[in-house]
Amino acid sequence: MGYNIVRLLQFNTLNRNGLKRRNKDSYRQEDKITYRFTVSIVSEKVTICIECNCFVDSRESDRIRRKVMKEEKKLNLPQSLLLLVLIIFSVAVCIRLKTGGPMIGLFASWIFIYLVCKIVRIPYDNVVAGAYDAIRMVVPTLCLLMAIGVMIGTWLQSGTIATIIAWGLKMINPAWLLPLTLLFCSVLSVVTGTSYGSVGSAGVAMMAIGNAMGINSGMVAGAVICGAMFGDKLSPLSDTTNLAPAVSGAKLGDHIRAMFWTTIPTYIITLIIFTVLGIQQTSGGYTAGDISNYITELNGEFHLGAVTLIPAILIIVLLLCKVNAISALGISSFAAGAVSFFVQHATLQSIIQTAYSGYTTTIEEGVLQSILNRGGMGSMLQYVAIISFAVGMGGMLEKLGVLEHILNAVVKRINSDGSMILVTLIVGYITSLISCSQPMSHVLTGRLMAPVFKERKVAPEILSRCLEDSGTMAGPMIPWHGYGVYMAGTLGVAWAAFFPYLFLLYLTPIFSIIYGFTGISVKHVSGEEVAE
Repeated sequence: MGYNIVRLLQFNTLNRNGLKRRNKDSYRQEDKITYRFTVSIVSEKVTICIECNCFVDSRESDRIRRKVMKEEKKLNLPQSLLLLVLIIFSVAVCIRLKTGGPMIGLFASWIFIYLVCKIVRIPYDNVVAGAYDAIRMVVPTLCLLMAIGVMIGTWLQSGTIATIIAWGLKMINPAWLLPLTLLFCSVLSVVTGTSYGSVGSAGVAMMAIGNAMGINSGMVAGAVICGAMFGDKLSPLSDTTNLAPAVSGAKLGDHIRAMFWTTIPTYIITLIIFTVLGIQQTSGGYTAGDISNYITELNGEFHLGAVTLIPAILIIVLLLCKVNAISALGISSFAAGAVSFFVQHATLQSIIQTAYSGYTTTIEEGVLQSILNRGGMGSMLQYVAIISFAVGMGGMLEKLGVLEHILNAVVKRINSDGSMILVTLIVGYITSLISCSQPMSHVLTGRLMAPVFKERKVAPEILSRCLEDSGTMAGPMIPWHGYGVYMAGTLGVAWAAFFPYLFLLYLTPIFSIIYGFTGISVKHVSGEEVAE
């Protein structure tokens, strides 16, 4: 996600608040009030900062200063830790009791923050504004989730998923499904620059085939996510690939070359692991008779054929043409609706109902029911709620200074390049856990660690690599993070089922730490380059 930061504009304003015009020098320096305004235009990805210096009289400046101090009052370290313990406890209890997942616990965190603000006398309106600002950053993700739900429902009704399953069962050797899934999603993600689009198209298709073959759904989801995140991390078209070097002050080409060191070896290891798992999974877990029965059942409910693949082909073409992901999903959904109407002979009312409520099959086969009975915009609303409450919580914790206390405590442990890289990764995970947003994690971590990297004269592309190794890769590993919620909702697999198989996401930071302490690929720069 690229940002254009406009240079600060400074100007002095006199004769405000009905004061007599005087020479600027006659005002006390402490009567100079500085206002900073930040305007964020999310759709255009522009942030404008304006700084105004205003001179007022002594009483007015004291009044304004007291007001600003009250608004900017933050929690101390013990208060921050207590609040975090309450939030973690509420989320853990809800997950443990299996009642509403983390959603109710995250909602309760807003109440805890409100009560803490009232107790320590911090203006809640100022704090909750931080929540709304953070939520605005993930609005595209929320819309994308609902569009994915619509697409899955219409793909199911049109026979697109059924045709992919039938053809996949005939053409793909089940032993090679996992490595093929990893490679397919990797290529699509690198070419399109979007992990969301890759998971929503290729990922959904490969999950359907894997479920029909009887392959462990968590393993298939793990292969999909690892492949999608590989492209999200390395593609020059990816938003995170552009944001990380922008935050750290590195060049895009240097950033991508630096990431090869941690990403390529771990990807090869991941491919080998999934190949071994695929061979193990197919050593007797299904029979050819079952597959024939699945194909017969699908042919009985749908008119299968090449025409039903139009929605799937269309979305891949649109993503390759750099069409906005939400627009591509919508166009594909409309195409699927047309196929449902003309090929499957569905009524307009049933198509609209499926787009919202999802598809319900008449097939009695249990495996096929678990694949086909899903989708619809309504199925994604719970994930929208989780992301909204989680990201909003992160925005409020940042306003309260909770992140600042924790991060400063960690940074004090730095005494070598290796410890600096380790701390950077830890900070990236902490900011991801709390902010639940990749862009926010990159910005917060980069802003905090950039001076440390400059002081130790380590090249900025090493910092940008660390931002990606932690902040980008952490998303699917956190159940309430926007990425973790999206993957679980889109693939129809519980987070706990695919978490053990995210090999690429575990191994990448490990390699980064090893390189940090051994000095491999850690580039240093001269004093002149640091000054630049």
